[in-house]
Amino acid sequence: EYREAPRWRHACWRITRDPALAEDAVQEALLNAWRARAQFRGDAQLGSWIHGIAIRTAIDLMRRRGPLAEPEPGTSTVEGDPGIPDVPGPEVHHQRSAIGIDLGRALAGLTEVERVCFVLKHHEQWRLEEIADHLGRSIDSVKQALVRAVRKLRSHLTHWRDHHEP
Repeated sequence: EYREAPRWRHACWRITRDPALAEDAVQEALLNAWRARAQFRGDAQLGSWIHGIAIRTAIDLMRRRGPLAEPEPGTSTVEGDPGIPDVPGPEVHHQRSAIGIDLGRALAGLTEVERVCFVLKHHEQWRLEEIADHLGRSIDSVKQALVRAVRKLRSHLTHWRDHHEP
């Protein structure tokens, strides 16, 4: 397995919220990359190029699949999430785990467009133009989806700020 495959799977999971669909996206992305290998110019690293293909593939698979199903309880986080580093101490670990689960639930509460726009912008660092292009939407509709997503996430996670401030 390529050393960056877990990162690709994790990015696809954040978009799809479905481990099987994320795995399918990575596998299909590798096939797509192989088929398009003549187009690889070396401007970026190979892993970054495949990462982008994997994300676009995850979006395409979601389009083909139709509306997203709600995630099963207990599947709202991915083990080894790089956004939640392992920290010594059970209290800190428990709190970070709880935050991750709550964030996963909050993300699951977003519409598909809001979640994909949020993940691409804030996790994958895509520019608004890239997101709009890949989703076939206007930049304004991407901005609106991001504003709605942030508003919903803030509303859902307010209790963490109110009850867990240092």
